Amino acid sequence: MRERISSIPCQDFSRRDFLRSLLIASGAVLLGPQGLLEAAPLLAGGRDWPGDWPTSGNPVMVDTARRIVKLYTKLQLRHLTETTPHWGIGYSGGKLADKFILVSPAGPVALHDALVRIRARAGNNLPLDGYGKFVDGDRLILSAQWPGLPTPVGLNEIFYDSAGKGFDIRFGGNRAIAAEKKTGCLTCLESCPIGISSNAVYPHLSTLQRMLRPTSSFRGKPERLPNKEAVPIVVFYQLAP
Repeated sequence: MRERISSIPCQDFSRRDFLRSLLIASGAVLLGPQGLLEAAPLLAGGRDWPGDWPTSGNPVMVDTARRIVKLYTKLQLRHLTETTPHWGIGYSGGKLADKFILVSPAGPVALHDALVRIRARAGNNLPLDGYGKFVDGDRLILSAQWPGLPTPVGLNEIFYDSAGKGFDIRFGGNRAIAAEKKTGCLTCLESCPIGISSNAVYPHLSTLQRMLRPTSSFRGKPERLPNKEAVPIVVFYQLAP
């Protein structure tokens, strides 16, 4: 991704590249040479970033009184057009980081322990070979907000679900296996034995089942999410009453 440039192009900078960089800097979304969307980053901070929101340096905040965990994430722009059969929100340092729609500098153990602090109860019911079974645990209401958006919006407003059954996110737990496998799964969009939280609407599938007969496919909604690479988005995990 090219950085913002000065108003005067350098001698070796072509007119085409100069105009292209100006478009990206203005917020326009372009199609890159590998078919990937390109856009200017929107940085967290300043007066548009509330003081009670997490940041890249402090990506998890806990509101014990309201029983809410706040998670700092960034949008991976490719997943506004490229679907995923399973991966929703993940750790940017995990093995599967490129597969998630949103990525966070917070790891699975950090999210797990934050959810415990708001007194959420983990299901810990789903074994790795529990194909066809559903995740259990306390229900979590997920919403998201970013600078310029006056109020949070629900997960169904930012994630497209091709099967249309929606989201019932549960605190699956899985602290030990998440630390062992290092996949980075924070919130998976079907029941997952590794994800800290996952979607109880869809059962756990094997890799082969997911390839041959996926229950659904997911992506970010470009009509709702900001069309900017790495735009910071805060995800709220609220314990359901």
